[in-house]
Amino acid sequence: MRFSRLKTSMFIFAAFFGKGLVAQVHPSESLGRIFFESLKYRDFNTYFSQSIFSLNEQTFKFFLQTIRNQSVRDHLIKDHPIPFPADTNTSEQKWDIAFLHNWRTEWRHLSRNTTKRINSETFVPILRETDGYGFQWETVQLIAIEILLPVHWENGRFQIKGDLDLEEKQVNPRTLFIDRSITYRLRPDKSTYSRAFMIGTDPEDSDQAYDQGVVGNGSGQGDILIRFNEKTPETLFYFCPDQAGAGGPIQIKSYDDANKPNQRQDLLLTLSYGSPQRAFQILLKDILLTPIGPLFCERPEWIGEVPLPRGLNFPEF
Repeated sequence: MRFSRLKTSMFIFAAFFGKGLVAQVHPSESLGRIFFESLKYRDFNTYFSQSIFSLNEQTFKFFLQTIRNQSVRDHLIKDHPIPFPADTNTSEQKWDIAFLHNWRTEWRHLSRNTTKRINSETFVPILRETDGYGFQWETVQLIAIEILLPVHWENGRFQIKGDLDLEEKQVNPRTLFIDRSITYRLRPDKSTYSRAFMIGTDPEDSDQAYDQGVVGNGSGQGDILIRFNEKTPETLFYFCPDQAGAGGPIQIKSYDDANKPNQRQDLLLTLSYGSPQRAFQILLKDILLTPIGPLFCERPEWIGEVPLPRGLNFPEF
């Protein structure tokens, strides 16, 4: 089953997450733990409740209408089949018309994915894969929940997955938004070969590297891990120490700060199992914050066995 149609309706609406929460656990980390336990206990109802398919019609309508993501809006505007009135000049005006005409179509595509279909085509296949490795779930441990950000090199600069803010509020499109209290794994691909990725307090100065909460900063090889906290400055910079103009600003935000674009993010879960212990991974694609919490919107991908990723250790039993 393909969920690609849902990409027109994905966004994060962080304002729904109240600042009065007692525990300082990022909602996406909570999602990762709940997802893991739904597999561990073969609990499909919980698994389903963590997906966008659990939304009812009115919740979905509000979810889509309040989108703060120019990339997603542009996609739906482009697919709008009726010419816009001549006096429709702004993206906001076009969005109002496109949403009004198309939200029910998006809902119908969403609602076609029944619980039976989700179970047979996404939940059962993951359990089948784990059964193939002989998983005894009582001894499987969840050792990492991370937001995975692919890093690519193109046109003389780093390209990092992200979505634009609304047109009227748009900041530098190179700006990287990072939440506090959750780990990000930046994964450079082959195009970045020999180009070190560095984070610092100055846009270009490698002597001002910022290493607190960063693993692999400027090493030029392997993944870079980031986990910022309340002591991290609100603004940092990413750059290549060997080539000017390759990076941009980093804005560090609390997860409940609504003053940021609503972004689709991939959540990487790393599991430990076996004797000797081995590492396995599952990727939850396009995680969004919604009125009922973070949800995954694409088919979860069973990656399978992997070398123990950088920065992780096997837990002691």
